[in-house]
Amino acid sequence: MKKFYKENRVFVILMGIALVCIAIIAWMFVNYIIHSSTSNRYGNRLDGIKDVEIKDDKITEMETSILGMNKVQDVKINLHGKIVYFNISFEKETTIEEAQNVSISCMEFFEEDYLNFYDLQFLATIEDGKTVTEGSEDGEETKDLAIIGYRKAGATTITWSNNTKK
Repeated sequence: MKKFYKENRVFVILMGIALVCIAIIAWMFVNYIIHSSTSNRYGNRLDGIKDVEIKDDKITEMETSILGMNKVQDVKINLHGKIVYFNISFEKETTIEEAQNVSISCMEFFEEDYLNFYDLQFLATIEDGKTVTEGSEDGEETKDLAIIGYRKAGATTITWSNNTKK
């Protein structure tokens, strides 16, 4: 063994360095895989959500209040992380401004600290008597109008999409 080391000293030193590098890379890879599988999918974006948590009974209360508003047919509110999704369906004769005003009034359900934490997304659909699937099944084009609005946490206004037919 001593003879092999003396004749191949550079090879032995390089192999030792290579083995150490391979061990370090393997350790880093295993550590990355284990850490990524045990961490929260939202990272630290939800820090502080316990202080402004929206409970299921609050969502039900908001849905009931929105359903009582003028020209609203159906409403569904979903909460994912720190985004609150409002899906609101309106009657046929509802104008775009009326749909936007109902969506804007949804912000009144939240106190200031909630508005500074949560993003709000609004999907307002003005029905024309058919659902999208019914219109495509019988070959007729539907005339539903979808309006999408988004409000970033802390913003003062809602940004609305172009109002186009589906």
